[in-house]
Amino acid sequence: MKLVKNICFYVVLASAITLLSIHFDSKFLFKYLVNNIIGLLLTLLAINTATLGLIASKIQDILLNHPILNFEKTLKEMKLSLLEQIILVGVSIVTLTILDSTRINFANKDVTCDILLVSVLIYAIDILWDTGKAVFVVIEHVQKYKK
Repeated sequence: MKLVKNICFYVVLASAITLLSIHFDSKFLFKYLVNNIIGLLLTLLAINTATLGLIASKIQDILLNHPILNFEKTLKEMKLSLLEQIILVGVSIVTLTILDSTRINFANKDVTCDILLVSVLIYAIDILWDTGKAVFVVIEHVQKYKK
């Protein structure tokens, strides 16, 4: 349920950004996303994967010294974040394909695709933010158990 709520929030925020850009007659963000979203998402996926690998190794170190601790939920969330990022790449590819298609036409196609691309960007940034927070959670656990 939380995931659906977050996705709805990303879409609402992306809609506001898109409408604001339309109001200011600016295509900058959309041109950038059309040209760079896949590369950007793959870069964020690589960063996230490397960071999660580091976190997983630190968790393993913690478990060696404190085997009673349970990181099952944490590891499940780490896997989910990688899956979410892969899905975001897929959503971006489909959105860009629809946007570029001459056969698929519907009212407000450009605006709808722009909202989807901005939503994907916001979602990816949120995943990166969560991963960054996880680093500090692990550091706090390590410091706590060193005492």
